[in-house]
Amino acid sequence: MAFEPQFFPVVKTSDIDPGKCASYMIEEHDILIAQTKGGDFYAMQNMCSHANAKMDTGRIRGNHIMCPLHGARFDLRDGSHGPPAFSPIKVFELRVVDDMVEVFIEGPPEKKPVSAMGMF
Repeated sequence: MAFEPQFFPVVKTSDIDPGKCASYMIEEHDILIAQTKGGDFYAMQNMCSHANAKMDTGRIRGNHIMCPLHGARFDLRDGSHGPPAFSPIKVFELRVVDDMVEVFIEGPPEKKPVSAMGMF
């Protein structure tokens, strides 16, 4: 049976405080959902591209999140990055419907080999 791209309801808006984030497994994707202090919600891959660290304990500043391991900074809006990260993080389309955050999933996650370069 083929996967059908769709929005998945994930969490109520009231369950994520402004300036905080949390991770959720959606169709095998480990996704971070963040709310900025300004009230905007974003969804992105919950894995730093620099050291394969989980991002859900990172600090949010404005529209950016910092990796808790080495401080790599990622833009919540488009996944762009600063050092020491060497590639952007995948972002997911998100919408809010009746106080429910929904994330659009196109298909199964990509299987990428972990290289020694991606460890530190």
